[in-house]
Parts: sequence; structure tokens; C-alpha cells
Amino acid sequence: MGNYRQKLKGVGCRELEVNSEKRGAGDMRGKRNKVKKPRRSETNFLPDLPQGRDSRSIEEDREKMVQEMRKTNPNLAYIDDAMNTTYALRRQEIVEEEPPVAEMRIVKEFTRLMSMDINKFYEGLDSHLHKLLQLFRLKRFEEVQEMTSLMESLDKDASNQRKRAAALQGLPWYMKENPSTLMKRCEPTDPGEDVIKGMVIGILLVVEDVKEPLPVSYNDVSIVIEEKIVMHHLGDVPNAFVNLMGPLYMLNLDYPKDMKYTFEVIQRLFMGIGSEMCTPRVHSLKNKLLS
Repeated sequence: MGNYRQKLKGVGCRELEVNSEKRGAGDMRGKRNKVKKPRRSETNFLPDLPQGRDSRSIEEDREKMVQEMRKTNPNLAYIDDAMNTTYALRRQEIVEEEPPVAEMRIVKEFTRLMSMDINKFYEGLDSHLHKLLQLFRLKRFEEVQEMTSLMESLDKDASNQRKRAAALQGLPWYMKENPSTLMKRCEPTDPGEDVIKGMVIGILLVVEDVKEPLPVSYNDVSIVIEEKIVMHHLGDVPNAFVNLMGPLYMLNLDYPKDMKYTFEVIQRLFMGIGSEMCTPRVHSLKNKLLS
């Protein structure tokens, strides 16, 4: 079993081949420098094509699925079955060709990749919500006015949804990170293109009062990837975070380096993905939440 992975690679296991390209010698070295290993506990990171099928036959299935989806009353059971059948081909395109993010169907694709419901995020967040907000209040944030304003706003109306929003907006500050690059606010009259310029991954909040940390409602909440709004009308901050995790996994994107601990908390503590492999900073928070 010591050379099991080498044997799999020898018989054409594509997942091992594509990961070895990053470390390849000669012309191959650096050619696929964006290829990543399945570091986030994916259960089907790059599966081989179904036995007896090739990319051409699977592409024909996908074209039939597209035609079915264009019907007034499509057969949803057929579409879901076709999505499962064509999954391996789509994963190869994502890992090797990096298609535009707007082409993905987030929730079901995440479920196929991770073998879990993306909405488990809410269960994990709610289980730690009370303790996390308590930790926010115990920590001193004299130099972080945003955190002080956030907790003062929460005190005015401590509904569960506002608690969720406060926890997610305050988490980066608690993890010693600045969320200004992840979450941007603007008024409805502001030109959106200017606001999201240079934004690689993030959430855009359109609100009447940009100074209010927890507004009663938003004009719009959108997800931005590579300076492009890929999802909008998400309603609130918690729902935006849920939907942001989908594209990050589905398109094999790295977490923003300046927000890596925040996303690690979301992944490992809230969603329970790879929870046994926390970094020391996240492990410290985990112990406090469970104490």
C-alpha cells in the first residue's frame, strides 16, 4: 500500500495526474501553477469519468440536459440525474480550464462535491452564536470603532438574524483581520463598477445608510468575484456568506490571504469541513467556543 498513489497514477487516475503537474519537471513545472490539491476535504475533487463513458458521450448528455432545461415545464428529475452523470466532466473543466463563475449552479454542485448540504453553515453558526458574541464583548476593541458600532447596533435589536450578521461581520476583527476588502458598502446612487473595482472575492452591500452596521434592510446584497457581480438579491449578510462559500469551492478558488482565518473558521467550525485540522489561531477560538 506504500506506493498505492503511484500505482493509481500509473493507470491514469486523473486526480493524481493533475496534482503532479504542479510539481512536474522541465516544461511542466509551473505550467499549472494554479492547480490545487483537495485541501478542503472534498469527497469528489476530480473523479474519473464513469466507466465505459468518454467526454464526447457525456457532452452529448449535457447538451440534451440543456435542451430539457429550455422547456416550459422541464423534467427536473431527469435534469438532476443528468447533472450527476455529467459531474466528472464539469469538474475537469473547472480544475483544468477555469470557466467563468457565472456558469455554475451553486447549491447542488456544492452538495455533489462535498457530500453535504451547504446550508449546514447555518446550523454551525447558530450553535456557536451566543458564545461568539459573548467573546466579542469580552475582548477589548478600543482601536476598532467598527466593532464598537457593530455591538451598539446589535443592542438596539437583538433578533437572531441580526445576531448572525453581527457575528459574521465581527468575526474578521476578532481573528485580527480587516474585512474592508471582503465586504464593501455603497449607496444606491453610487456607481457599482467603481465600488467593486479591484475586488477579487467579496460581498457588496447596497444600503441607504452606509454608516449603520446592521441596517433594517438592504437595497441589494451581491457576491462579487473578479470584479464581476455573479449573484445578487441575496437579502442579507448571512445569506451572502452561505452563497459565497459555494463558488469558492465549486470554482476551486483560494481564500483571500488577508481573510484566511475568517474563512477557516467558517469552513472548519461552522460547516464542519476538516474540523480536525485547525491552525493554532482557529484552534484557540474553537476551544473558547466549546468551553
